[in-house]
Amino acid sequence: CEVLDPAAAAAALARLGPDPASDAQGLAGDAAAAEVVRRVTTRATPVGQLLMDQAVVAGIGNIYRAELLYRARLDPHTPGRRVPAETARALWDDWAVLLADGIRTGVMLTREDLDADGRAAALRDVTLRHWVYGRGGEPCRTCGTPVVVEEMAARKLYWCPTCQR
Repeated sequence: CEVLDPAAAAAALARLGPDPASDAQGLAGDAAAAEVVRRVTTRATPVGQLLMDQAVVAGIGNIYRAELLYRARLDPHTPGRRVPAETARALWDDWAVLLADGIRTGVMLTREDLDADGRAAALRDVTLRHWVYGRGGEPCRTCGTPVVVEEMAARKLYWCPTCQR
């Protein structure tokens, strides 16, 4: 950790990709989304790795990566250039919604299938909050296939090989 002068802080921010919770790069709304779509769909790197690259999109951590890809039914090994622009945009839009909810509640809850009681239970119990994250070897909540956990870009990656084809 270090204290940066204004010029150094601006240079550090300039190296980050867009973030739906901030317009520090001067990008907001559709312009930020379009920039993320461009950064994802023009690269050969697997989308699961691109989402963790802070120069592509700022702020997505391991939980959101796993859950966004699951919710989009997208194989994390898919090269970015093979991800349709509409899918890349949908990832951004979904993340913006999840992030806003997480900021509001203070909890990363990524399951939209929960009724009011289920949501209340998930807010109390972390094991109920996610589709695949942290569930390696357990049955997928949708299809029952064991959730795979592997390493990608030096981080654990959770995904369902049946749902995310």
